[in-house]
Amino acid sequence: MPHAQRRLLLTSVCLLAWASATPVWAESNPYYYGGSLGFNRVSNIYRSVFSPNDDTVATASLLAGINQPIGRQRVYADINVNTNRYSKNTDLNNVGYTAKGGLDWSTLERLSGTISVDNSQALSTYTERTELALRKKNTENNNNLNGVVRLGLVTKYSLEVGAGHRTRRFSADEYTQFEFDQNRYSLGVVYQPSTDLRFGVAGRATNDKYPAYVRTFTIPGLPQPISIPVAAREFERKDLDFTSRWVASGASTIEGRISTGRSKVKQGVANDFSGLTGQITWGWQPTAKWNISSSLSRDTGLESSFSNANTSSEQDRITNGLQVNATYELTGKVFLTGGLSTAKSRRVYDTAGNHSEDYDRDNAFNLGARWQYSRGITMGCQFNKSSRSSSQEIYAYDANSYGCYGQILLY
Repeated sequence: MPHAQRRLLLTSVCLLAWASATPVWAESNPYYYGGSLGFNRVSNIYRSVFSPNDDTVATASLLAGINQPIGRQRVYADINVNTNRYSKNTDLNNVGYTAKGGLDWSTLERLSGTISVDNSQALSTYTERTELALRKKNTENNNNLNGVVRLGLVTKYSLEVGAGHRTRRFSADEYTQFEFDQNRYSLGVVYQPSTDLRFGVAGRATNDKYPAYVRTFTIPGLPQPISIPVAAREFERKDLDFTSRWVASGASTIEGRISTGRSKVKQGVANDFSGLTGQITWGWQPTAKWNISSSLSRDTGLESSFSNANTSSEQDRITNGLQVNATYELTGKVFLTGGLSTAKSRRVYDTAGNHSEDYDRDNAFNLGARWQYSRGITMGCQFNKSSRSSSQEIYAYDANSYGCYGQILLY
């Protein structure tokens, strides 16, 4: 084991020993802070079908958060700053972070709302479809800002106005084609006859912008790659959303959305789309020890990447996805976890009167176990497997990872 990883491991053991001897605070505080350390073995870092690359990754994180009521308001935030060190591919060493926060507010009258922000930076998953086999450091930065204002009209009705902004950026120029800016707005009415039942209808407008980029690909027999400039693209999407939430029992909650809408090209070359999209999620707790959640979705373009593990932002895509996650309480301190997801993306191309299509199917599976020694001390291990089959061989891959971690939080 390299010296840097031995030093990280020794630090983790010392921290866990110190925390085990430290009493848990008797009173709950609105904030927490702490750290974690993990080691993972990854079989195919670059998600390549031709020459997979494996490595061992050590990750050390600092964690902090707050959840504080202030009168009728509530402020909350969670921050994770981590450093990732690779045993062989040291050029991939990076510092990442995740910062989430928000404000729930309300007035003495009928006005209330939420404001939330989410910003993250991490090494790219290298799962996007690109003709180049990228073998260099590529960090991905995501920003998401959302706001909702609610006006209570009468006892069972309320008016909701929402707005949001998303961006994605990559450090590698080869991934410029997957960057985007998105603005979205919504206006709707919610009817809630009881605490267990909720219905809503809303109009939603979305604007997606992709930058201009240079597409580079290799043709067998030619000594140099071919480069073709691709103009910037812009899409305008309008949807009518029908939503509902039903607490069927204390052990079952179902939420859903069905949307009918159309996406049109405002700038650049691509396909328009019109039709039905939607998502349904089910939270089920059949016994005190089991907790199961599942989700079924169908969407296009960027929206499909927000509801599925695949981060690709290609607009000419219809994706059907399924996700299931489960937790089982083996004992009062030991928990078993598992999950699976599958998503099939279909693309249709119409160029100069020629019709063609291709597909990708992404599958993922994970198993894990964690030991909750106390409220603030957790240790665990997990195994993850992901794969893609594709109508084009260069986009297929198979990868797995396994590792363990320890985490200490003080409240």
